Amino acid sequence: MPEYPYKYILTSLFMLLILCISVPASAQDSAVNRLKEEIQDTRETVKQQKQELLKLTREERDMFGELAAIEDRITNVERELFRQEDELQRITVEEEAVRSEEKTLRVEHEVIVERLKSMITKLWPVHSRKLENRFGNLDDWQSADRNFVWLASLYRETRTELQKAQRKAEEISLNLRTQGELKLKAENKLAEINTTKDSLLEDKLDLLSGIRGIRSLKLTKEQEVKGLLETINKLNYRLKSLTSRKIQNFEGSLPRPCEGNTLVNFDLSAKPPVRGIGIKTDGNVDVKSIFWGKVVHNDTLRGFGRVVIIYHGYNYYSLYAYLAESFVKSGQEVEKDEVIGKTGYYPNLKETGLYFELRFHQKAVNPQEWLARK
Repeated sequence: MPEYPYKYILTSLFMLLILCISVPASAQDSAVNRLKEEIQDTRETVKQQKQELLKLTREERDMFGELAAIEDRITNVERELFRQEDELQRITVEEEAVRSEEKTLRVEHEVIVERLKSMITKLWPVHSRKLENRFGNLDDWQSADRNFVWLASLYRETRTELQKAQRKAEEISLNLRTQGELKLKAENKLAEINTTKDSLLEDKLDLLSGIRGIRSLKLTKEQEVKGLLETINKLNYRLKSLTSRKIQNFEGSLPRPCEGNTLVNFDLSAKPPVRGIGIKTDGNVDVKSIFWGKVVHNDTLRGFGRVVIIYHGYNYYSLYAYLAESFVKSGQEVEKDEVIGKTGYYPNLKETGLYFELRFHQKAVNPQEWLARK
């Protein structure tokens, strides 16, 4: 950052002191009272908004508690769902095994039936002949007894095989009925669990929707509170302005001279020393006076392009350099926030911007300690 030629600075400051005229205080009691009432009303509104924010925060916290409980229930239901699915799978596997056994038993049953048919085929002619002959053709009692024992044994075997086939058929039928009932019960239970899970998921979605709604309301309220607090700051500034126009009373709350990012910082220990700040701007933007005062310089200054210097009373000066154009003239009184020019090309930044200084007597002070934080 180039420095002012020392003699030129002294001359300029001396001229500023001569040209300077005090800025009269113009506080009005009625305006002050109105501002105080407006500040009080705004503070009451902020208080109400904060209470509503607190209420919304509590509702949000309660909803998160409900959401956590629902998620726990969903976890438990999912565990039960997995268990029930495993049970259904086990029943299905067992049912398949029973059906496989049924097929085997049916094959065995068919074998038994075929054997019975064969036995009956063999028995029936013998039985028919015996009925016709009434055992008259038997040679002796021993032969008759042997035939009788053989027939009785064949009948018993046939009856046993038939009973065995019937029992197997009954077992298969009972097992299939049991498996069917178990499967139906498991499927019903699975459907019930799925219904419960769907219901819990719907409750979860409703809660999430409610939480999003509350967060949206909270964000709106927070923005409103932020805006109200900014309004209070502005009103306090206006109130202070009506009751006092001493720039030293506004340290830390002066407005920035223009919109943009500060890329050059105040640093007296630098080589060469930096006695102000450099602000990069997006194109040629408005440059505003940071406080009430009188223009004591409006001309080009070697190394700083077009420069406007404003005297604010009590030996305080503000300097605005690298202006593309200025809208004021020397000797003109300006208001706080009054547009005094447009930013121009800032050589050190190689872009449009503003170099700004704040001085007390001839000593540069750090503007960043006087300007309000962004």
